[in-house]
Amino acid sequence: MNKDNIISVDVMGDFACFAQSDSKVEKITYDVITPSAARNILSSIYAKPIEFWYEIIKIEVMKPIRYIDIRKNEVYTKATDKQKKEPLYTEDIHTQRGTTYLTDVYYRIHARMHKRDDCKSPHVTEKGIVEQFKRRVAKGKCFQQPYLGTRECMCFFAPVDDKMTPIQESKDLGIMLYDIFDITQNDVIDTGKKKTSATIKPSYYHPYMINGVINVPEWGSKEIFV
Repeated sequence: MNKDNIISVDVMGDFACFAQSDSKVEKITYDVITPSAARNILSSIYAKPIEFWYEIIKIEVMKPIRYIDIRKNEVYTKATDKQKKEPLYTEDIHTQRGTTYLTDVYYRIHARMHKRDDCKSPHVTEKGIVEQFKRRVAKGKCFQQPYLGTRECMCFFAPVDDKMTPIQESKDLGIMLYDIFDITQNDVIDTGKKKTSATIKPSYYHPYMINGVINVPEWGSKEIFV
């Protein structure tokens, strides 16, 4: 198995919310970060979807799992084209909703960077994209501010801190979201439209945390189901 295309990065933040698929109004977070959220963080740091794609292979939980419940006033309607011409009075269209967050989180993400089969450029190599990712992490560069599940939960990242080790806790995490897209595809997503060329393909897996370590099954394996 090729180990030259594996990257690792530490990510952390004050709050996180990896909302469970069945929580709609009152959001409840999963116990740990999902592979989908981890992949999004890596893509925020460095992404060239016409050249490569990320596959999460392992997640390490570096700090104890803690929760906090917060109630917020949220607007329950969207601004239509007609409404954009007039101001929206949030006092009239808001409701109070509860959200269960994780607090003081710290994860170590391990992933493979796969060069796309349809990328014919001889200048693109897995070694090259891995080195570019490492340089960006070392310098704190990113294409957009990474976030932990939801944009209100800011994510910070840094090279691996060898002094930190995973928590010594084991837990059956139950059925968890793996991703909502085919991670190998390069589809355009237009969030401003209901229909997009990207194929929505939710997938799930059953992770176990053993002494703080979650081994994520390979993409396409029988352990990932739709």
